[in-house]
Amino acid sequence: MGFSRPDVQVALKLGGPLVAVLVAALFFLSIAVDDKVDSQIDNANRSVERELTTLVQNARSQSSAFASTSFIGYSVGRYYGFASAFQQISPDPERAAALLRSTYPPGDAAASEIPAALTAYAAVHDRFHASFRDLLASTVFDDLYLIDRFGRVVYSLRKDAAFGADLAAARQRDSALGTLFREVMGRLPQAQTPEQVMVLTQPLPLDQTHGMLLGRPVVRHGTVEGVVVFRVPIGKVQERLARLTQDGIGFALLDGAGNMVTSAPAPDQLKGWSRQEVRALDDGGWRYLVLSDESRLAGGLNYIRWLLLLAGFGAITLFLRAIRAPVAVAEVGGFVPVGPSAPLDVAPPLSVPMVPVERAESPVPAPAAPPSALAPVVEEAEHPEHAEEGEHAAALDADEGYRRCLVDVMTLALDYWQKAKRKGKIELAEESGLWRVYMDRSSLQTRTLDKYLLVETLPRNPRWRDVVRTAEYVLRHCGEPQGERETLSVALSRLKQHLRQAERV
Repeated sequence: MGFSRPDVQVALKLGGPLVAVLVAALFFLSIAVDDKVDSQIDNANRSVERELTTLVQNARSQSSAFASTSFIGYSVGRYYGFASAFQQISPDPERAAALLRSTYPPGDAAASEIPAALTAYAAVHDRFHASFRDLLASTVFDDLYLIDRFGRVVYSLRKDAAFGADLAAARQRDSALGTLFREVMGRLPQAQTPEQVMVLTQPLPLDQTHGMLLGRPVVRHGTVEGVVVFRVPIGKVQERLARLTQDGIGFALLDGAGNMVTSAPAPDQLKGWSRQEVRALDDGGWRYLVLSDESRLAGGLNYIRWLLLLAGFGAITLFLRAIRAPVAVAEVGGFVPVGPSAPLDVAPPLSVPMVPVERAESPVPAPAAPPSALAPVVEEAEHPEHAEEGEHAAALDADEGYRRCLVDVMTLALDYWQKAKRKGKIELAEESGLWRVYMDRSSLQTRTLDKYLLVETLPRNPRWRDVVRTAEYVLRHCGEPQGERETLSVALSRLKQHLRQAERV
């Protein structure tokens, strides 16, 4: 059954404003949700940066205090410390390392029976080992390595796989300890004093786990006796990240290649969460990122938004049904009002002579009213930027030269940005704030910006203001090379000429 004409008029009067109110409410609510989510993410970034910076500063100060003591200098000394005792085991470093590993088991367990060749080394080990263990118990480190000036690991608190290794040998030279030892020794000639040299690594795979190494030279009486290396376990970072987690906010520490090393919550609980921008500490260079679940961060606002969406969908559906449904027509032979109270579009009934009917016939349905008499034609909404620009704007959007000019400006701006800043389109979109960046599984994408790099993918009504602003942003923030700058300026002037002809600027 169709709607009556008064029903259609009521739908037209009330449906449009109701839909507009719902759209406006949804728009402002979305802004409120985005502001709330962004605020919580910014607070999370500041918190994790502060926590990791504190950890790095603690590691720096504790290692400096430990390495500057005479105690550590005596322990690795070439005359009566670990270095001298290691040389007395055997002239062959590999045989000496094998004897040490067979005598001292991994971990902190007591040594087995001491062979005669290790008598001198065992005496030095008994003198220093307990003190080293007590000192590290109150620090952020879980292991330390003493390396003599020749690159031999003469001591390890936990006796892991690096204990006794010769870092000058080919198979150990590129290991984590070998690389750190060479970097510390290589910085000494450029430093004003050896005590200023400190090297902190990114998270590295160490003995079936991950951790960070911090190396400092051991100086005694102005002479470099070797290098002391401290290990920061990944568990220390995990503890601090766990303290910062909250509902909808997670954290992850990355290695040098950008792979996730540790996170809080666990990685399986972070599936489907949005990855924010990767950041690096100013002190130490550790890389980290914040992960977020927008639905949890929005809280009750998210549920209200969904309710408004459902209400808006229902209102639009009813509105469209009302304006598209046929108007109910009075049946043949039914009562039709006449006189002053009759509707204006209803004619008075005609007198028709009765004709005998010989056989029953199917009733002839009343002709349907033309569509134009029932509902107004709904026109397609204009592009937001074209609402007040007239016919010149529509003609310009269809101009092939104008569309190619838009693509030329975008491609030249991106090329100039990449050569001047050594950055890509992801950074251009984020730093300019003109284009949205999307997280597609595990990588960042600029879907909207990418459409403006080819004429074939350019939108039917392109956002020319964003193109102009992007080019102007690149020109403001980039210097050399001048050739690309002039080419972009010429292309931008050509685009503005098109816009002036269409009365857009």
